[in-house]
Amino acid sequence: MVTRRACALLAALLVLGGCATSTRTAKMGPMATGPLVTLIVSDDRAVVERECREVPALGPVLGCSIWRTVQPDGKTDVKVMKVVRYTDAMPSALALEIDAHELCHVVAALQQIDDPCHVGNGGVVRAGGSNVRGMTR
Repeated sequence: MVTRRACALLAALLVLGGCATSTRTAKMGPMATGPLVTLIVSDDRAVVERECREVPALGPVLGCSIWRTVQPDGKTDVKVMKVVRYTDAMPSALALEIDAHELCHVVAALQQIDDPCHVGNGGVVRAGGSNVRGMTR
């Protein structure tokens, strides 16, 4: 009896384990109103569809970019951006951090603001091992 239950439980775990999905989020460029850039990458279409629900689409939603205007200093308009995309293979934590960091520089450069992309990180990669951090110096 116990053996059958154990086998059934193991089989269920194996079946459900194959259905696991992943979502990674990176936020870069801290400001008083929140991050300048938020990057969300997921292999779960439901996550992408939920995050992109404000964006009109004629077909399946595989990604989007959403902008909104904030005033971190109470007077200067700043566009903050959220990018969401579906993927068939999740990026590493290092790749995601680099993508978000470079995207942050692009968004900052297109506006009349001081680039906040090194605030809190000093321009040093946080993801990855000590060998990766050593490459940034």
